Formats: sequence, C-alpha cells, structure tokens
Amino acid sequence: MSKIRAALIGAGRIADLHVLGYKNNPDAELTTVCDLNPERARERAQEWGLKHWTSVPADLFDASDVDLVEVLTPHDSHADLTVAALQAGKHVSVQKPMAMNMKEAMAMVHASEGAKGYFRIFENFRFYPPFVKAKELLTAGEIGDPLSIRVKFMSGSSPQGWQVPGDAWAWRMNQDKCGGGPVVFDHGYHVFSIVMYLLGPVSKVFAWIDRLEGPNGNFIADMPALIAWRHTDRGQMGTWHVDGSGQYHIRSKYYAGDEWVEITGTRGIIWVNRCSGMTLEIPSVVMYRDGTTIAYHDIETDWGSSFDLCTREMSTAITQGRPPEVNPREGAEILRFSLAALLSAREGREVNMAEVADE
Repeated sequence: MSKIRAALIGAGRIADLHVLGYKNNPDAELTTVCDLNPERARERAQEWGLKHWTSVPADLFDASDVDLVEVLTPHDSHADLTVAALQAGKHVSVQKPMAMNMKEAMAMVHASEGAKGYFRIFENFRFYPPFVKAKELLTAGEIGDPLSIRVKFMSGSSPQGWQVPGDAWAWRMNQDKCGGGPVVFDHGYHVFSIVMYLLGPVSKVFAWIDRLEGPNGNFIADMPALIAWRHTDRGQMGTWHVDGSGQYHIRSKYYAGDEWVEITGTRGIIWVNRCSGMTLEIPSVVMYRDGTTIAYHDIETDWGSSFDLCTREMSTAITQGRPPEVNPREGAEILRFSLAALLSAREGREVNMAEVADE
C-alpha cells in the first residue's frame, strides 16, 4: 500500500508539532500545506520541504493526491472545513475543540456517518505517555476502585518557551471565532477529554469562571476558574482548578502553562506531575498504594511526543482500516462537557449534561 498523503489546513504555531508525526512515518507523508495567508503557506512549504502549497482549502478537497486533511484553523471554521472534506471523500483530523457548539458538532458527526473517509478529533493528551501509564495503572486496578480526580492548570510566563504571534492569540480572545475563552473552552477540551478518558462519562457540572482583564478592560482569559463534576457510572467527583500569574515562571519548550492530575482510589493515589510544561522536577508518574510509594522514571515526558504519537495513530488506523481515536460522537460528548461548564458559570447553577441539547 502506498503512503497516505496528508495536507495541513492552517500553518500557525501548533502546526510545528503536527509535522512531527510525519517524519519517518512508514504509513503517511505530509505533502501539502494550506493557509489563508499565501506567504505563510509558501514559507511553510519551503521550511518543511513540501511539494505543494495553497491558500484555498477547496484545492485540497478536489486534489486526487490528498488522502488526509488535518484542520488546524480557528474554531469557527472547523465544522465547514470538516464537512466539506468528508463530502469530498477525504479522511479528516480536526484540532480541538471540534466545533463552536453542539449543532455544528452534530453536523460533523452526521457527515462522518457513511463517509468514505475516517474522521477524528486530534486529542494529543490521550497519547501523552504519562497519561497512558496512569490509564494502564487504573485499568489494572492498581489503586482499587477510583473515587475522585483532581486537575490543576497553571498559566504563567516562560521566557524559554514559544513566542506565539499576536494574531494567534487575538482570535482566541474573540468569542465569535473561539466559541469561548482561551483557557476553559479552548485548552479545556484537553482537560475534559483526559478526565473522561481516565474516569468515564460525566453527568453533572458546576463551574465558577472569572474574567481576567487587561489595564484597558480588554478580555485576556477566562480565569481563575473552578469546575466540579460528577461522573455517570459510579458517581465519582472531580475538580479542575485554573490559576494564572505573569510572575509565575513555568519551565516549558512550548506554551507557558502546565497541568497536574491526581486520581484517588480505594487503595491509593496516582499522580501525573506534568504535561504541557516541565514545572516539577520529579518523576512524571508516582503511585501510592498500600503504604508504598512507586515512582515511574522511564517515561517520555516531552509534550511534543504526544503530537507525534497522536498523528501516527491516525495514519495507522487508516492503514489498518479501523476508526481512530477520538471518534466523532465521543468528541461531541467532550464538547458537551465543556459547554455545560460554560452554561453553569453563566447561570450560577448545576447543569445536567442532558440540558446541552444537540440543536
């Protein structure tokens, strides 16, 4: 079988991590980049050694030499681009969050059902090796029955990290393009996804989400925030606490943020001690069980590795003829979790997931 030929739509900052999965990939190769800014598309094609570039997404849908389309654009364009690519017979991978609202999400789900190509939401956190290890420990019953989960996210400054262009931040501050704030709605899709990956679906949500403003009263971020929920199957509870400070130094090669996760069970606790940053200089996964502490040292912790693994999973799934993770309906449920949190914060009450309707 010949290699899967992939194209990226959107050549911004995050694209640097998406290209990692195509290096030395036996199943797929990146051949084309598309960006609405023609100069950026041309420069990226040259930088990555690609054969083709374009500033017109429809060119990719009509191209016979493009099998897989990765959508890395602002959120308000995800639904239209995904539906068009699926209707053109392409495989599609879309960056999180999958859509602005449930109506768009379900349009994407319906377009994928019966489509020639596979459709998945790109969720690299599920491929981050420390989270994979935590899932293995949970599934093996190492800490008994899970009782609760606690997530902490800290935003700060990282002089050695990415310099993100102003236009990449600007659209995230615009709710018409982002669908919510840059923390709870945008980055939060990762958190909601990993929570469901570890402890299963959620039934109820309550949230406080504040508004961080600049000196001129301009919106900067949706934080600080505290979000609590109850899981469906066994009623376990969870929380996600968001804080931020420009004085807080975060060691990171990427964005100036980091996450910690704690899962408590009937016999012990599992800690995942970092993710998108490198804040804590301790083993990435630690487990306490039956009076003994076990540290797991030999785990890859570079956040970039999760992009590599997530990209390769898509090409492997296509090659093997099986649906990839995260499938469209599961992706829509993650979005529903996020939207329920936003609704709860707006109305100051507990929200049942069923209240966030598909239409």
